[in-house]
Amino acid sequence: MGAFVQAADGRRMSKSLGTGIDPLDLIDGGPRPPVYKEGGDFPGYGADALRFGLLASSSSQDVRFNEERVRQGRDLANKLWNASRLILLGVQEGVAPSPDHAAMPEDRWILSRLERITARTTESLDAFELSAAALDLYDFFWSELCDWYLELAKPRLYDEQADRTAVSATLLFCLDRTLRLLHPLMPHVTEEIWSFLPDVDEAGRGLLAVADWPRSDPARIDTQAEELVGRCVAAVTELRRYR
Repeated sequence: MGAFVQAADGRRMSKSLGTGIDPLDLIDGGPRPPVYKEGGDFPGYGADALRFGLLASSSSQDVRFNEERVRQGRDLANKLWNASRLILLGVQEGVAPSPDHAAMPEDRWILSRLERITARTTESLDAFELSAAALDLYDFFWSELCDWYLELAKPRLYDEQADRTAVSATLLFCLDRTLRLLHPLMPHVTEEIWSFLPDVDEAGRGLLAVADWPRSDPARIDTQAEELVGRCVAAVTELRRYR
């Protein structure tokens, strides 16, 4: 027997019971959803957000619909678009995505964390643990890549008098890898952003849908960098909590 999408209270979805939800309303806009609290008309969450929300909720055979997860998917799509725009507008021209220019501890840290999330996502997808894959990628991209590494990288990224090869190559490599990992979960926004990444050769990038799935490289796991940056993250977090 296949899995079913249930209403939030666990009942089966049914128009006659008033528990049914039209996915097109969630994608394109329609009747105001119960958790949508922003002002104005409901504009719709988008297809990628709905797809992410359903996958992130699929920790058991029968999926209990959770609109907060759909909203989380919409926020992730927006964050992915905005962060990608910042990176692509800020990197040094002519630099290609590469993990081989890491110059600072934070560069080695994010590359190490990227290898770990690559291995973990591959294992989760191979085991059809789609919820784990979705939520792990959300945490990595939102917290480690955007909230920490991107903020640490900004001073170097914005220093136009310096050689920005290392930070540019590392950021582009992280973005390239993240788009590949997120593509099965959010195919539309990742494919669109992929088209703006610099070409790696004269043949161009082609479609993300047919790009190679990344393989984790254990040689880039750097426990020393993880410990160092981890202590900095913990210290800053405690200072923010104290304030």
